[in-house]
Amino acid sequence: MSTRSNGGAGRARRPRTVAIALAVLGVAVSVALPSSAPRSSCPPDQARASTATASALAAGSRVLVIGDSYTRGRGSSDGMTGWAQMLSADSGWDSTIDGRPGTGYVNPGPSRSRSDTYLPRIVADAEADPDLVIVQGSQNDWTVGEADLRRRVEETLRQAVAQWPRALLVAIGPSAPRPRADSTGSIDAAVRAGARSAGVPYIDPVAEHWFTSMNSPTYAASDGEHLNDAGYRYLARRIDTALRAVGTTSPECRAR
Repeated sequence: MSTRSNGGAGRARRPRTVAIALAVLGVAVSVALPSSAPRSSCPPDQARASTATASALAAGSRVLVIGDSYTRGRGSSDGMTGWAQMLSADSGWDSTIDGRPGTGYVNPGPSRSRSDTYLPRIVADAEADPDLVIVQGSQNDWTVGEADLRRRVEETLRQAVAQWPRALLVAIGPSAPRPRADSTGSIDAAVRAGARSAGVPYIDPVAEHWFTSMNSPTYAASDGEHLNDAGYRYLARRIDTALRAVGTTSPECRAR
């Protein structure tokens, strides 16, 4: 496994047996399966989506993660090891991790440069050839109106889909501990709606109550805004489980 802070352009392409065109919640999936593919209890499209997901998450996969301070790892003991670094190491991915504190789909962060928002960063990586793209955030867009944020999310994710048509693309919403999480409801709704409009699977920590009043004191960093080492480890496990469920509608939908 190798992890880079940015870049990833011009890497050699390795042979693929799966071509992915996957979208969220009942979206069409186009996958080329080997003739010896295992039998499955899933309907055909669901089985293919599950196989495509497994391929994108396999050890050695090229993974691009774009996000904010959570992707950077702020709040951890070294300030640079968050959920993305932990999950990449555990999974054996060849990862490019681009986490910039304070940024979002609209918020440029401390630099005040629009080039630090998510869309220009995706465009800048156009020459990359990822198997999996994860876009994380964005609780930093708290000053943006819900309708404007939804449009920007849709624009950003549509660009990623068009740019990497064979990659599995997944969006992850706000994932702060409580009480910070209580202020992210409208952001979560906007990002969820934008992802749905773009046809991108959405992982929703807010709706699934990953952080509660009971576990947040254990997982929150001292600033109450970010996560500590245990919190990032917990978040990595939850994201891993959620990623593996993409394209699968029930526990019975598994290749046998």
